[in-house]
Amino acid sequence: MNILQSLSVFSCALYCFCAILPADAIAQDTVSSVKKTTAATPTDDAQKYLLRFAFKEGETLRYETEQRVTQKAVAAAGAKVDLSTVKQTRLFRVGDVSDQGEAQVSMQFEHVRMELRSDDQPIEVFDTSMKESEVPTKFRAAARKLMRPAPTFTLRTEGTPVSDEGVEQIPKEGQAGFMIPLPREPIAIGQTWKVNIQPKVRIAEGVMRKISLLRTYRLKEIDGDFATITFATSIASKVRSPAIKAQLLQATPRGTILFNVKLGRVLKRELTFDRSVMGAVGPNTILTAQGRTTETLLPDGEKQAAVSAR
Repeated sequence: MNILQSLSVFSCALYCFCAILPADAIAQDTVSSVKKTTAATPTDDAQKYLLRFAFKEGETLRYETEQRVTQKAVAAAGAKVDLSTVKQTRLFRVGDVSDQGEAQVSMQFEHVRMELRSDDQPIEVFDTSMKESEVPTKFRAAARKLMRPAPTFTLRTEGTPVSDEGVEQIPKEGQAGFMIPLPREPIAIGQTWKVNIQPKVRIAEGVMRKISLLRTYRLKEIDGDFATITFATSIASKVRSPAIKAQLLQATPRGTILFNVKLGRVLKRELTFDRSVMGAVGPNTILTAQGRTTETLLPDGEKQAAVSAR
């Protein structure tokens, strides 16, 4: 296998890993620590807001996610470009809700469509409407994952759960992708809160290592019932290996979250990333990943008008 073929295989592996359930899957191997809230320009009399999720027994939340990623691999032998698109609709059903607002929520895929184009080759497509025999080989592993029983999550009003010591361990079953850690106390516009995230990366066959990432959230503004939250992510650990850096290409996004304070839920989340790694699969190689993910709560009735107005 020549270097360009290796780049192709590596790029496809990254795509297949990140395309299905990016938020939910990564959460399964994540440990977070919510640090003390800080303020950019706080004043003692500044109005503060308590941000909390709210769930009602029997309700359903339908989120549509669209992810577009361009990965370019460059070597002395030439360049290879992969363009991928994933569009999925997930339905979350809220079951029992405790007196403290803790909810049992199940998730199922209503529809998933994945497209992959490599250079000038024809687009390869996977759609959940396909028969098993019609699924391209490249997507069969992803298709098998979608056939698993619907996972059930425990969701809390404060978002991603955090211990009294400030350390959070997400259960093995993961959590809903739209959940984020919320500050423990009411905060004012301009204040920030920080989260340490530790995804696992592969350093050798069967050997995994935790990498520390720092994600900073900021309450940018409040407009009526709508809170705008921005966030950015950086690598906190010392990482020298290009192979490990390549696994983190999509792990340090920045983005914006629209949160309805009154309803207690994320209405929309947008994130982008643009990173490059030198020597990802050999000397004088460059692997670049650029992408955008948008997750939107599909509205109805009054909610539709509210979101459309934004």
